[in-house]
Amino acid sequence: METVIQGSTLQTLRAGLRGTAHAPGEEGYEEASRAWNLAAHQTPALVVVAKDAADVMGAVRFAREGGLGVGVMATGHGVGAPCDGGVLINTSSMRSVRVDPVDRTARVEAGALWTDLIHESQPHGLAGLMGSTSHVGVVGYTLGGGFGWLGRKYGFNAASVREADVVTADGELMRLSAEAHPDLFWGLGGGGGNFGVVTSMKFDLYPVGTLYGGDLIHPVEKAAEVLDAYARWSAGLPDEMSTGVAFLNVPPLPALPEPLRGKSVIALRGCYCGEDPGAGEELVRPMREELGEPIMDTFGAMPFAAMDSISMDPVDPMGTRQHSEMLGELSPEAIEALVEVAGADSGSPLIVLELRQLGGALSRTADRLSTMGKGDSKFIMNGIGPAFTPEMAEGVVAYLARVAEATRPFQTGDTYVNFMELEGASAERVKAAHTAEDWERLVALKVRYDPHNIFRFNRNIAPSKPQR
Repeated sequence: METVIQGSTLQTLRAGLRGTAHAPGEEGYEEASRAWNLAAHQTPALVVVAKDAADVMGAVRFAREGGLGVGVMATGHGVGAPCDGGVLINTSSMRSVRVDPVDRTARVEAGALWTDLIHESQPHGLAGLMGSTSHVGVVGYTLGGGFGWLGRKYGFNAASVREADVVTADGELMRLSAEAHPDLFWGLGGGGGNFGVVTSMKFDLYPVGTLYGGDLIHPVEKAAEVLDAYARWSAGLPDEMSTGVAFLNVPPLPALPEPLRGKSVIALRGCYCGEDPGAGEELVRPMREELGEPIMDTFGAMPFAAMDSISMDPVDPMGTRQHSEMLGELSPEAIEALVEVAGADSGSPLIVLELRQLGGALSRTADRLSTMGKGDSKFIMNGIGPAFTPEMAEGVVAYLARVAEATRPFQTGDTYVNFMELEGASAERVKAAHTAEDWERLVALKVRYDPHNIFRFNRNIAPSKPQR
């Protein structure tokens, strides 16, 4: 059912905003509601482009009074549920970043990107725990856990958060920390935006100097050999080394390196963040020797600011569909299943099917909310395919279902909050990202702080029905 907002009500909201508000059909509406993932088409009843926390408070109160749900978007890289018929708060104009090099912390606004933080933190030799690309928003990524190439050494960015300013369902601004409202602060670290809109966040930075990272890229025909070597090699690595292996169907684009253009390959990738990059080179040496001459070897010493080059994620908006599962050991049977669905003769339409190694500081800790269920999975598998048309999307979704089915015997049953999109963010999958004990606690928090489920366009934790 289409929601129509009365003109006088909208006029009152607009008068109090520093930012802008756009109703369907108005100039700026399409652009302000468009997610980075073009397959996540959103049709909000209103989109508010917020300039500050007061704008967010006004938008939440407006939604509450109108009986509407609220969605939040900085970049739209990971849309849990499209904000159809609700109030979409676009935080992309809130990009302030402040670094305290003595305290080794950063405070970022709701729309800041990792690239904004890199610019401010790197001159001090400090880094935040970003994911595979610096073009993602810091806050949304962190609310779902957030880990990348420093993860096995330093853990999830959610566990590094010291405090957050949050607009709650009643439109009030609260500052949360381990000391102030500790229950809600706990739920924020992996609750996926279910308890409020974070307008700013303060978290720890880490002394990161020169890294040793890159990819060993081989023809996809060598997939079984690469996976077998990778399974043995990765099992003995120190936490300073985060690794992954990815099947890539590389598009024939001029911007890409000539040896890879239009090829199907398998990439063994990693990043060493210990003190001596030479130690990272020594760790990679056995793989170079065992696997022989690759198509490309991009491993080398690099500054933190160059870390995007490891995953090579696309920067420009594109339509994609995605599915993720958590795996246990990379057994010979698991390798066989992976080669069957992503190897040389698979006909896979996916751009990437990647396995990232877990463990180390990413393992479950008792005092923090788990965003990966029991927290004992060994690998996370993530498949992404192009979805520029409904037909392409249908084909990719069907293929991702086939991948999920083929790998089912090796799955742990857990899921990860940040790697769920669109219909993949079902109630069952969201629940599987948390332990039973954590889930009960999260639902209780939802009942207390958002009983009407105003914050529902996300990886939703629905409030249970109040007891009579």
